[in-house]
Amino acid sequence: MFYPNIIEPYIRQTEQHSDTTVARISGQVYSYAQLAQRIAPIMNELDALSISRVGIVIKEDLTAYAALMACMFNGVVVVPLPENLSEAQLEIISQKLELPQILTVERMHYYFRMTFEDALCRIDNGLYHIEDEQLISIIPSMKEDGTFVYRNLFAKDFKASKPFSLSSVFQPFMPEFPDICSIF
Repeated sequence: MFYPNIIEPYIRQTEQHSDTTVARISGQVYSYAQLAQRIAPIMNELDALSISRVGIVIKEDLTAYAALMACMFNGVVVVPLPENLSEAQLEIISQKLELPQILTVERMHYYFRMTFEDALCRIDNGLYHIEDEQLISIIPSMKEDGTFVYRNLFAKDFKASKPFSLSSVFQPFMPEFPDICSIF
C-alpha cells in the first residue's frame, strides 16, 4: 500500500505541480521540484552505501525531510534522531540499532553540492575545442509557399554578452518567442 498511497501520489504531484509549495521551513518556501532535487542525490548515496538502515539527525531543514523520503523510496529503514543528542548518545543508539551510518544535514548538503559540481564538471570537461566554423545547429523554417529553407548556425554566430545572458544562446532557436528568452 505504500506505493499507491505515498510514492505514486508524490510522483504525480511533483510531475503535475512541481512549483507548488511543499514546505515552509524557517521562513523559506520550497517547491516539490526542490524537494525532488534533494531526494535524488541522497537516494544515489544510499545506493552506493548499500545499507539497509540509517540514522538521520533531524533538523528543520528541507534536506532532512528529503532524506526521510529518500530512505523510504530506497527501502532503507530510517531512524530519525533528534539533533540535541551527544556523540555518546548517538553511539549508543547506533550500536543498539546496528546503524552503519548516521547522516547529518551537513553531510547530505554535500551530496547535493556534489551533484551540482558533477554536473558542472561534466559540462566543463576542459576538453572543448570548438572551431568557429563548427556547425552547431540547422534551423528549418517554412516559407509562405510551404517550402522549407534551412539556416546553418555555427559556433561563431554565438556572441559574448555582458553581463552573461542565455537569451543570446536561445534566441536563434526560438526567434518568435523573445519574451521567453529574456527571463534568462
